[in-house]
Amino acid sequence: MPTPPAPGFPDVQELLERARRELHRIRRPAHGFWGSRLNLLLGLTLAGLGMLGAAVWALASSAPQRTLGGTVVAGVARPSAPPKLVQSVADDFVFPGGSPRLDWPSSGSAAVEVEGWGLLGNDGSLTSRSAIASISKTMTAYQVLKDHPLAPGQQGPTITVSSSMADLYGEAEDEDESAIPLQAGEQITEYQALEGMLLASAGDVANLLAIWDRGSVAAFAGAMNAQAKTLGMTGTDYTDPTGLASSTVSTMADQLKLAEAVQQVPVLTSIVDESSAEVPVAGEVSNVNHDLGHHGIDGIKTGTTAAAGSCLLFSAHVQVGGQTLTLLGIVLGMPGSSGTPWSALDAADALVASAEAALGTATVAAPGTAVAALERGREKIAELGVTSALTVVGWPGLHYHVALSGGSAAPRLTVTRTGGSSAAPAERLRELPRAEAARGKSSGSAKSTPAAVP
Repeated sequence: MPTPPAPGFPDVQELLERARRELHRIRRPAHGFWGSRLNLLLGLTLAGLGMLGAAVWALASSAPQRTLGGTVVAGVARPSAPPKLVQSVADDFVFPGGSPRLDWPSSGSAAVEVEGWGLLGNDGSLTSRSAIASISKTMTAYQVLKDHPLAPGQQGPTITVSSSMADLYGEAEDEDESAIPLQAGEQITEYQALEGMLLASAGDVANLLAIWDRGSVAAFAGAMNAQAKTLGMTGTDYTDPTGLASSTVSTMADQLKLAEAVQQVPVLTSIVDESSAEVPVAGEVSNVNHDLGHHGIDGIKTGTTAAAGSCLLFSAHVQVGGQTLTLLGIVLGMPGSSGTPWSALDAADALVASAEAALGTATVAAPGTAVAALERGREKIAELGVTSALTVVGWPGLHYHVALSGGSAAPRLTVTRTGGSSAAPAERLRELPRAEAARGKSSGSAKSTPAAVP
């Protein structure tokens, strides 16, 4: 295929063809000086034209012409390499502000976390073992639902109360334990039994469920301990399903793990959020957790014994920056040895309120701020920024990992809580006009932009 001449240069093939035609037109003399001179002249002309053609070819080969999206070399389009997406914002973002100010109990110990985000704070050892009273019934309910799962709205199997099971009520009363009346021949569903145990903290119903589930209280306690190990609760030892025994002990860290597991069982979270329920024989039973509805508190279990004091394992759902966050926490060892654990309830109420106040939003990148660039070689093609403000929810001192995703075709900026499992927000990037990019540079990048904390 003929190669088109480079712009501004004659067609070499055409010049050569003219020279040949001229050579044949001139009659060649047989002898003489002029004939030899003419041949010499023609030869020199052809040689010069050949050299000119070689020079033109070399010039055309060494001077590529730039086109949109590539180069042209010797008449052939060659595509450019795709641009490289380069991050210009720091990959670590720290939520600004001082340490969260939490309202800790005046005595005992407490801890609170944001589910999926991590520990917000603790007052007292997370790993010290202590009695947990009726908080133990949380694991009793969790184990029963593991063995006999219920979907929301289901009542589950019907349990016929035997005479030995009915005797559990008298035994509980003798121990000064919370209980609801049971009668031989009574029929109660699994769901109703769970309501009686969790709302009224009925120890007799806890033992009834243990016997129904595993045949004996001892066998059920063994299942509870196996389940605790499965959940990573290494500092826990269940010796009874009620928590009445002082030998049933756990740690705050372990109970927070159990609280996380409870959130994955909709039937269980639904029951602990009930203020009251109707059960056979006993009639209406009320929830001992009087914190329900305060600051989003919706569970989980109270506890009170002489060995454990006043206790509460709690959950709360709060709104922060348009997101719903789950607070999980525990209060142990507050004053009180029987009845309603008012000291623990009051302490948890204040702790949740302060935890909610400590949470807020922070801006990682504002519109108009350059956070990335498209580069080809050493040339910066464009600067990129977020289409709308990219904010995160958290509390002072929390770290986030900032990274690009999507490649140069669909670039995004993604922010992930460092060490957490919460969902990562992501924002699409757009090309910044030169004037806007200049303003963004003058006002600082996301690396140094202060966060807005409500």
